[in-house]
Amino acid sequence: MPSPRPSLSAWCYSFAWIASLADQVLHVQVLGTAAGIAMLLFLLLEFPNQRRYAQVLLIALVAIGMVGIIPSRHPLALFDAGWRRGASYAVFFFAISTLRDAAQTSRLVHRCGRHLVTQPPGRRYAALTAGGHLFGIILSYGSIDLLGAMVMRANTLESAGGSAATQSLRTRRMMMAIYRGFAVMNCWNPINIMTVVVSSAVPAAPMRLLLPFAFLTSLGMVAIGWLEDRQSAARLATRTVTHWQNSDGWTIHLRVLAIVALVLVLAEAVSILSGLPLVGCVTLTVPIVAMGWVLVQSQRTILRRPAERLPRSAAVLHRRIMRFVRHAPNLRAEATVLAGSGFMGVALGSVLPAGGIAPFIAHVPAWLVPLLVPAVLIVTGQIGLNPIAMIALLGAAVPDPRALGVSPAALAFACMLGWGLGVNMTPMSSAAIITARWARVSPWTVATTWNLVFTLSSLVLAWVAIAALAAAWDR
Repeated sequence: MPSPRPSLSAWCYSFAWIASLADQVLHVQVLGTAAGIAMLLFLLLEFPNQRRYAQVLLIALVAIGMVGIIPSRHPLALFDAGWRRGASYAVFFFAISTLRDAAQTSRLVHRCGRHLVTQPPGRRYAALTAGGHLFGIILSYGSIDLLGAMVMRANTLESAGGSAATQSLRTRRMMMAIYRGFAVMNCWNPINIMTVVVSSAVPAAPMRLLLPFAFLTSLGMVAIGWLEDRQSAARLATRTVTHWQNSDGWTIHLRVLAIVALVLVLAEAVSILSGLPLVGCVTLTVPIVAMGWVLVQSQRTILRRPAERLPRSAAVLHRRIMRFVRHAPNLRAEATVLAGSGFMGVALGSVLPAGGIAPFIAHVPAWLVPLLVPAVLIVTGQIGLNPIAMIALLGAAVPDPRALGVSPAALAFACMLGWGLGVNMTPMSSAAIITARWARVSPWTVATTWNLVFTLSSLVLAWVAIAALAAAWDR
């Protein structure tokens, strides 16, 4: 039976990626306009298929954006600019999703996940946190599903010594390790949507220099989670349980690390050679690496007949590309948040004074402004406001942080760390919902009850890191 053809909305999203990427590379405005129109058409076509929350969010973001469009002297030009920005956000996610698609069919990824799950109790939390962190780069939310499925498969009642309470506590510890590892990955990952949103909101920030500092801070947050787990009652209740066996060694993870490193090195090399922004180079190179990974996975089929190597390779790539395009509408919820937030940030920025909200908060001490950002992202996350929308709004409200006496580097760094903490604490993120489903509890239990001590401790670490970077940058 032949596979169904891609829908019109799938082709719209695919075209938006091609047109937006071409606009970023060739600087042809008409291509960016076409990408924005295609993105808007995609959202309209998929609107009936959205969950109620996504529908309400899209209407709200567009309505807020129209507050800036309607009184504008050039409403059509502003409308175009808003959707061009929204399309650039959404197609970045489209591009990095190709890597997730390739990883989902990789035997290597499954073997790596199984190796992490079967570590002894003393190392299992750290191993799963590292797994959530690393796999989150290539699988996004899929990393929680992958490792969660392995956790539940291995964590049987029999392996817990017949104790349902021990089994439940074990599930809690392992799922929280995965969840926290994934959440803090959002603080620094250069192939994450965080990078494109923060670099757009604070364009003067040196993102290349900030990413290593954010990575080191995220490692500190990982250490806080490990220490919190070591002192928890859940660990004391499960430490005598025997561990599972696995024949693979730690070196198996080097190949996954090599894939991530290849993406980063290629994107950086293209950026240096072409002079293009790093975000655009990631949008270009990730699908290329993903297709190469697909070919490696299919090498047995391809190499079976050397004379047919080229046509077989082309056939494999064609099948996977068409499969990805068919599944593109499944990205509708993420595209809604990304494109809608981008549109809102550009459109709303037009009604604010040239200095944004700087004149209204001039009395706030400059050192306090970046420290407030992570706290605000955590609080707003409790009512379902995504960091994407909040940071896009911040970019519109504070077009020049130097007017507040704050360096762009300090503000961007605060946004990066706050993004990871906001994802970690909100019960309405996909990460919390997926984790809660595997742990058989509510998302509020995962994000707020189980995670409160970790989040507050990590917030203190974030404040120290932000203050230290701001002080060093001002010297």
